[in-house]
Amino acid sequence: MYRMMVVDDLPIIVDRLVTLMDECKPLELEMYKAYSAFEAIDILKKIKIDIVLTDIKMPGMEGIELLHKIREYWPGCKVIFLTSYGEFHYAKAAISGGGFDFILKFESDEVIIKAILKAVSALDDEYATIKQLHEAQMQKRQAVPLLQEQVLYNLLHGKGEFRRSKEQFSQTGITLNGELPVYVLVGRVDDWAAITGTTDRKLLLYAARNVTEELLRVSVDIVSVTVEESRMACLLQPKAILSDGHQGEVADEVWERTFFFVYESIPSIQSICRDLLKVSFSFALGKQPVMLSQLSEMFDLLRSQFLSQASAGKELRLTNRTASDTDNPPAATAKHKMQSFVIKKIELLAHYLKNGKNEEFDRLFEEIMVETSRESVSGFLKLEVYHSFASIFSSYFRLHPPDSALSARIELGKLTQANPEDLSWEEIKTYFSAIANQIFAHKGEVEKPGKENIILWLNDFIEKHIEEDLSLTRLAEIVHLNPVYLSRLYIQETGIGISDYVNVCRLEKSKELLKNTHYKIYEIAEKVGYDSVLSFIRFFKKQINMTPQEYRNS
Repeated sequence: MYRMMVVDDLPIIVDRLVTLMDECKPLELEMYKAYSAFEAIDILKKIKIDIVLTDIKMPGMEGIELLHKIREYWPGCKVIFLTSYGEFHYAKAAISGGGFDFILKFESDEVIIKAILKAVSALDDEYATIKQLHEAQMQKRQAVPLLQEQVLYNLLHGKGEFRRSKEQFSQTGITLNGELPVYVLVGRVDDWAAITGTTDRKLLLYAARNVTEELLRVSVDIVSVTVEESRMACLLQPKAILSDGHQGEVADEVWERTFFFVYESIPSIQSICRDLLKVSFSFALGKQPVMLSQLSEMFDLLRSQFLSQASAGKELRLTNRTASDTDNPPAATAKHKMQSFVIKKIELLAHYLKNGKNEEFDRLFEEIMVETSRESVSGFLKLEVYHSFASIFSSYFRLHPPDSALSARIELGKLTQANPEDLSWEEIKTYFSAIANQIFAHKGEVEKPGKENIILWLNDFIEKHIEEDLSLTRLAEIVHLNPVYLSRLYIQETGIGISDYVNVCRLEKSKELLKNTHYKIYEIAEKVGYDSVLSFIRFFKKQINMTPQEYRNS
């Protein structure tokens, strides 16, 4: 699904063209309106737009100037100009400057639709080219540059030599500037499904990194690394910063624009990975660029976002919540390391237990026990780990009470034992391992993700915010899902599209207000989410074959 924006200083033209696109069956476009070039730029700053249909002559900023702005934000956007006979010289200049096409204002709807279909076809061809490129890369199975991966892996895990980063980047062919900050993007495989082989998983993750790099490289310098069996990380810097040496407010604007470019490109990355690799991905993007010395803290923070959204489904698009999370990171004291250990390891263990991931649980549990069995580890840390394990299993049993037979087999009383020091570390390991084995043995099938809860919550949100923007993009952002994935999920669970449900709610609310209140038609239009009363009237009549006034009088 592509996003299209119509730009004109005459609202009636914008509304008519948006309605035309909505009613055109061959087109599946998510539509946006802008009644000035400046309003269009505000939209471009927030979301990725694939096609723009704009008047070539507008007050304040003409279409050609808007074209240059569009190129700054979304270089691949197809820009089509509306022009009149006397503006041919503008149209020719626009096409030579990177415009996709132009249409005379008096042309029929069929000509307009044909131009839009042409733009969609061009986008499809570009999409297919990217897919073919990565299919070829998969067939070649090029070797991963191990030295480059090791440098990045060490930096992400706080083991890198930050002062030598510039030298190391140069030696290993990493094109990033080690003296400038970077954005961090972490990708996670949501579900390997039938892909069980370690080699196959590594190759697919490598292919996903190639997809990500290819789509983002148009505006950023990017390098990626596989950090775990199911995760990859990317470091990014805007090309404009590296090539032009921007500073001050201009540099801040470039960094901000880069964040939105990467964030809005994530659904495209997810779509290609789903179609080409048959694997779904979730992504977490740092809101702020960080210096290499802060890289490991940002990496840990982004990984934790996946845990906080564990039941939200697949193809998530997340960011870290607050800027303060990465400001002035604490020194790596023993206490900080212990807390980081508990959060990153123990909480992940709870996630595996909850979601029935037996193999991952066993592997991580063994890793924790090996690390904490060393003589150099303090008794306080071992005590902390014991009670953390006890808390995980106690919480699980509160949600899933065991029967009497299971309770007897695993001696639940030990979970609240006051003096676990009386047990050897090997006895503690055996005890908790036995509990986990019993849980997985009785668990049966993996708990189904909370898809129904998402749908119910969305329906409730739509009903309570009927006057707001309820576009697919906005709703997807609220629940941290890819818009395409959310659309498919909603249809799968309910049998209708999200926009259909929004229309039903708006129609019912409109009918209620028309019959039971004295609000004017334009006031009712605003209360059900329409900026234009003409668009509201057209929508209402299309639904029940009556205008709002006719319905009120009936």
